This record gives sequence, C-alpha cells and structure tokens, in this order.
Amino acid sequence: MPKIELLVDALEQLVTLPPGHRGPAPQILLTQLAEGPEAGRIADGLCARFSAGGRARVPFAQVAGEAEAPPQGHVGVTFQKIEEELLRNRPGGFGRLRLPQFRLMCGIVESDLAGCPPGAQATQLRDRSYEARCANSVFLRALQAVSGGEEPPPSIPGTAWYWLRRPLFGLLPRWWYGRRHGRRMTRKGSWYRTWAELPEGGPGFFADACRLTVGAPGAARREPIVDVLLRALLADLERAFRYPRLSPWGRRRRHRVVLVFPQPPAIGDDTGRLLEQFPRAVEQTGSTGVMLVAAVRPGRERTESFAEAAITLKSWIGTTGAGGARVVRVLVEPHADDEDAARWLGRYPEIAVGRSRSDGAPRAEAAVAVVAGVTVLGLLGGYALARLTERSDTACLGGGGDASASPAASGTGGDSGGRSRPPNRTPRDVYGDAVAAITRQNERADRAARSGAVVRMVGYLGVPVTADDWDEAKYSGAIPEVRGIALAQEEINEQAAQQKGSKVWLKVRLMDAGERFSRAPAAAGALKKEIEAAQRAGDGEKFLGVVGLGQSRPGTLKARNTLAGAGLPMIGTAATAEEMQRSPMYRQVAPDNRREARIAANFARHANIVQTAPGKCAPARKAVVIGDPTDIYSANLSDRFAEEFKDVHRIWYPVEHPSASPPPAREGQRDEWVSHTSQMAESICRRLKEEPRTVVYWAARAHEFENLLDDFDRGTSCNGQSTVLGGNDLDNAVVEQQRPSEKHLRLRLYYTAQALAKDNSPNVKGDDFHRRYAAAYGSDLWSNDARVPLAWDALGVLSEGINAAYQSAGTAPFGRGGVQTELDQGVGGAEGLRGATGSLIFRGGGKVPVNKRMLILHDTRGASPEIALECGIRDSGDEAKTWGPRNAFDCPRDQDDDKGDKGGKGGDD
Repeated sequence: MPKIELLVDALEQLVTLPPGHRGPAPQILLTQLAEGPEAGRIADGLCARFSAGGRARVPFAQVAGEAEAPPQGHVGVTFQKIEEELLRNRPGGFGRLRLPQFRLMCGIVESDLAGCPPGAQATQLRDRSYEARCANSVFLRALQAVSGGEEPPPSIPGTAWYWLRRPLFGLLPRWWYGRRHGRRMTRKGSWYRTWAELPEGGPGFFADACRLTVGAPGAARREPIVDVLLRALLADLERAFRYPRLSPWGRRRRHRVVLVFPQPPAIGDDTGRLLEQFPRAVEQTGSTGVMLVAAVRPGRERTESFAEAAITLKSWIGTTGAGGARVVRVLVEPHADDEDAARWLGRYPEIAVGRSRSDGAPRAEAAVAVVAGVTVLGLLGGYALARLTERSDTACLGGGGDASASPAASGTGGDSGGRSRPPNRTPRDVYGDAVAAITRQNERADRAARSGAVVRMVGYLGVPVTADDWDEAKYSGAIPEVRGIALAQEEINEQAAQQKGSKVWLKVRLMDAGERFSRAPAAAGALKKEIEAAQRAGDGEKFLGVVGLGQSRPGTLKARNTLAGAGLPMIGTAATAEEMQRSPMYRQVAPDNRREARIAANFARHANIVQTAPGKCAPARKAVVIGDPTDIYSANLSDRFAEEFKDVHRIWYPVEHPSASPPPAREGQRDEWVSHTSQMAESICRRLKEEPRTVVYWAARAHEFENLLDDFDRGTSCNGQSTVLGGNDLDNAVVEQQRPSEKHLRLRLYYTAQALAKDNSPNVKGDDFHRRYAAAYGSDLWSNDARVPLAWDALGVLSEGINAAYQSAGTAPFGRGGVQTELDQGVGGAEGLRGATGSLIFRGGGKVPVNKRMLILHDTRGASPEIALECGIRDSGDEAKTWGPRNAFDCPRDQDDDKGDKGGKGGDD
C-alpha cells in the first residue's frame, strides 16, 4: 500500500482537531477502480485504529452488516446501524450521546396518520411525537402519571382534581413540547426550514412534516426520508460539541465523530443517497464535528493518489468555520502488501489521541459543581435573606446619629481632625489674596493685548468682604466665589495663550454688590451708564458679560434687570430661586429650587433618615418646613418642597423683616408665624410628639440655624432628638463652622450640596479644578464649599460663549449680541460643557443645566460629610439615575417634569 501512511496520518490529524479549530465536515471517498477488497480493508483498518482494548479512542460508527435492533421499515437499516454504532463506540468521558432531532424525525417517518382527518394531522403527529419522547424521559413519564388518564374518575373530588391537574401536568407539557420543537425546527437559519424551503409565516413544523409520514403523498420515495434523517443526525452531532466549557463531558469531546462505510453502496441502498447528499447536508447544518469515510465504486469524478490526497487533507487543517463539505476521492488500486506500511502500522497500531479518559471523572466534576453551586446559592440566599429581614428595612442611611453616643466620642468642644477652622488671618486679608490673583491676571491680559491678543472685560457682581470678624464674614460666600473666579480666569487665560487666534483673554472687574446685594442695583446702573458712554464713543463692545449674582434677593433682581437693559449676558453662580430666571439675558450653573425640592422630597419620602430606635430609622411621613416669606430664595424653596412632599406644616420666620405681617392663610395649608427661634423650636417639638417620623426641612438662611438647635436642645421636652434636611444655603463651610452633629448629639442632619469640591470629582474637569485649588489654597475651610466650583463653572460658561462668538465672527467685530446668541443656542451643543460640578447642558435656550448633578450629604461627627444621595449628569454618558441601598430609588429627572420646565431644579447660595 504505497504512501498509505501519509493518507492515514493526514486523515487522523483532521479527526483529532479540537472544536473551534475545524473546517466543514470532510468526506473521504475511497474509490476502488477494479473489483477488490483494498478500499474495504482500508476502511476496516481505520476502524481498528479508532479503538484499543475493546474501547473506542474516538467516537465512530462502522456501518456494515445488519442492525441488532428490530428493523424499522421506513427509517432503514443504514440509519439504525449508524445510531447503534455511535452509541456503542464512545471514548471514555464522552458521556451520553443525545440525538433529539434525529429521533424526532425517526418517529415522524414511522408515523401512520391513515384515517386521521386532514385538519387534525399536525396535532396528531405532535401528540405521537410527544408520546414517543415520554417513553425515553423519566420526568415526562412522571408528569403523565400525575396528570391522570384520558377519562376523569367517577367521584366528584376525583373529577375536580382531574380537571385541575390534567391541563397543568398533561396538556401544558404537551403544548410546550410542540411549540419548542416547532420553533427549533423552523426558526430562521434552521436546517429543516432551509431543506423544506418553508416561506416566512408558512405552515408549522408538524403540519409540513406530515408529508414524511407513512401513507402521505410522496412518502413511498426514499429520498426525502434519507435527506431529513441525515440532516437531523448531523445537527445533533454538531450540537454535541457545543458549550465545552460549561459541561464536564463537553470538555472531553475533543475529536470528530467518524462515520465509516467499508462496503460500496448497493443499488437502491440508503447509503448511496446518504453519500450523495452529505455535502449539501453539511452546508445546511453547518456541521464541522463529523468526518465521513466510505468505500465507493468508480465514477467520472477526478481521483487523487494517496500522497496527493494527504496533501489535500493537510491543506484543510488550518481552516475553520462552516460551509459545504470538502470532498476528496482517493484512488485505490489493487496491489500487493506494502512492507513499509505494515511496519508503520505495527509501530502505531492505534490513533494517537493523548491520555485516555475515564467515565467517572466528568461525573465527579458534575457532582462537585452541583454541590458547590447549591452551597454557594444557599449561603448567598441565607445572607441576603438575613440582610433583608434584619437590617435593610430599618438601617439608618449614613449610619451615625445614635442617641447613645457619648460626648467624649463626638469630640465636642475641640477642633476635630476632619473639620477646618477659619485661617489665623482677617477675612479681608484672605479675600485680598483672591483679589490679588485676579489683578495679576488682568495685568497679564493687558500685556497680551499689547502683543495683539484679543482681550475682553467681564464683571463679577458679588458681596465683598468688609468685616474683620469671621462670625459675620463666613456666611457671605464672598471668599469662595472670588477664589473660583480667580482660578477660572487663570485657566481661561492659559488656554488663550496656548491657542492664539482662537481664544479670547478675559479681564475681570470686581463689582461691589454690598451686604445682601443692597448696592447691586447701583453698581449695575453705573456699569450701564459706562457702557452707554462707551457706545457713544464707538468703543462699547469691550465689556461682554457679568457673572455672580449669587443671592436671590430683591437687590439682585433689580440689578439683573438693569444689566439686561444694557444688553449684558449674565451667568449666575449659586442663586437658585426660580424668579431669577425671568430675564432673557440670564442663565445659571446651579440647579434651581424646583429641582432641589423634588430631589429633597423624594429623599425624605424614601430614605431611612428619621430615627425610630437606637440604630434603626425609617422614611419621614410628615415634614415641618421652615422658611422666610420675605426672602425670595427661602419662600420659593419652601413652596416647592411643600408642593412635592404634600403632608407639611409650615413655620414662617421673617428674619429679613421681623415686623412683616403674616400673609393670608391659604386654603389647605397649615401655616404658622413665629418671631423667634425659641417659638419655632417649641412648635417643632409638638409636631414630633404628634408624629415621631417627622423631618424638619430647613429652607431658611444658614445664620439662624445654630440658634434653632440651641433652643431646641435647651428649651423643649424633645431631648434634642430630631432629623433635619437642609437646603443648599446650609453649605459645607457653614456646617464645618457650626459643627451641629458634634454639639447636638441626638441630631441627624442631611443637607443639599451643589457640589462636593474636595473629593468625589464628577469628571476630569473636576480633577483639574481640585488640582488648581489645592495648589493655590491648600486644604482649608472652603475646600468643600460648592460656591468655589460653581463660580469656576459660571465664568467658564461665559468664556465659552465669548469664544464661540469670536470664532463665528471671523474677522468681523463681535460683541454682546453675538455672545448672547451663542448662549441662547446652548454652548457645548447636545453634550454641553464639562464643568467642575458636572456636565452643563443648556438645551433649547434653557436657563438652567438639564438634570444638573446634585448631592445630599449626611453630616458626620468629626469627619467629612458622606454622600447619602447623588443624582444628575456627571459627564457625557455618565448620569446618576438611581440612589439608595442597591440603587432602589429613581432620581427625579427634569424631562419627567409634567410642567415641562427646562433645565435643572435646585437651591440657593
């Protein structure tokens, strides 16, 4: 047998290719030119090499002789023999070979539907297929036994139980069997749909398969039966190699299944049709896990020698994927025995497949996996159940606030490690440092202008520091805002220096708004006159906008209107009253009171914040809202929270105008008017006794908050036990100064923050801001103050509008009108600008960023506050949409507002 060792070696390499490295199923036809036993001997020799010691080394079927089982007239001996051989010749660890589609089609071609009405043939065929499947399934047989017989028992209880169990355990499994197999066989891309050429929305599987049954038209012809049985067999064998990593048996199925036909097919034999259809069946089923070797009689097709065929087979080793079968016809001529081949077979009497495998190993792996899986699931389930039943429903959000805490543990009276005190310098000196930084940048811009750079002026309208006492200066917000302006101006001018010709340098003029913005109208009027004079002189477009306006007060509104009359675009920093937005020239970077109230009310209704027992908390049922009706910010925030939370009692405290008269009582509202914090504390205590699960919502200004807590502890019978949710005026700098959780041990304090400046940066812009602030000022009282990054973002938005107007104008002049146009269109487009406080997206001319990021912080003793809630857009594609334990609650979003408000919904300075 010259060169046969080359052929055998190449063929066995194809057999041992593992899954994932195989091409289409190959077909090797041993063509005997003259009568002789050589082709059959080669095929039989291969089968001998495929086993050793009575056990198969690769899965194979030697299809020759009669089947051992009783003959099935319509399935045919060939397919019966294939099934018997495949079940017999399986290597160690291969596991049980399941052939569901093949056995389904065998049952169908053996079914006789004679006498069945044409309309019921598909249902009858499904039922018979299901009965045949039940014969091989212990589970389905058990369901049949439970479902009862075809007729109900005579007793009434038996009949009732029959009609209950029959649909559930009998009809439902049968229906599911038909639906599952029908969808599998006719889904898009399935071999049966391709073979039967079923149209979209055509007959179901069982309706179409009726033509293959006994007595159906055309059933006397063998061709369609052989075709479907072959395709079903190849599909099942391919499926046996799926999911190798999940199944311990699948991991051991490393070698192709080999079908060997050592005898040339006789005329009319199914084998001839099978060999003819094999390439087409491989293409339709995508088979890669089978190899067919057959001895055949000569035909007109070209044949190859052993050496040529070996080269062809080896060329297939490096290719992968499905497709049509690859067929090679090997020429086998009569010849004498080859001594070299005999010696080679003596040295290698069996196929080389590596170490032998046992049947017990995969069973042991499966048992270990099942035990481990059940154990892990049991432990996880028990842990989850314990957490859910014992802690989750009552755990306090943020912890802390335990009434049993001792004064020593809370660090009362001393400087705690996590807190910051004002610097050992006067407020004027600290404020002057930031002003000096702005002055230096203005001088730098003047030098750049002399070199031909484009320089423009903007204004900052804010409250200056005039006091030498920190008790007064710490509430104004002047120091953090001016620091944010200085840092932003430095960054803007650095970019202008780097990108010459495309960015505008900015000079910043500080405008004195006076205490509580009392001088803001006069400052705005003076600027307006200056601009009008410059316009008359032909140089009126150098001043392009104003930032600041950080408090929602009457003076602020008057100044806003005056600046708008001068055509000046305005970007607010921390002001949040909705009335601020009633100007076409104004927009802001902070979320407004509507958004803050929605988020705060949602938080109070769902978060475990009200302490009900030591270490246990629950959501609030009622709220006491503290507000100042004479303060635009406080009145607006109070109204919005009352609208959102519903069940509230409002206490009006007119701090701004103590002699003001109470407003008329509104229908359905429970309003109360007080003139001192001691009266307020007594009223709150009464409400807490009526309903312990009441939260106090502080919508007033921060400077009276400490007085309320002192009066509540000293002058009421509530023993200091309370939960307070503060508006954004109660910012980090105020909380760090007043230290309410250290001084009032039974207080649980949560408050809104428009940013957490020190850490928890929302994006890379926030990282850059933190780096610049730390380099300029280190870590101090205002490191966590939201007004610093808000001021940074406000000047950044105005600068972006100025740059966009400058670039749009090209070589033409540009001014305030162009800047306002760019701001109206929404700087940054749909994605907005990346700000230090989160993304700033102004859609459709909106006044407030859409879904602006907002936090609710929990004040902790002696440490930095911790985030109890985060909602809003951090960065492009990154939005906090849920909050709470396991993200159980949805964040209120601006587009969900049924009143159609645009922009964010938040608080004040």
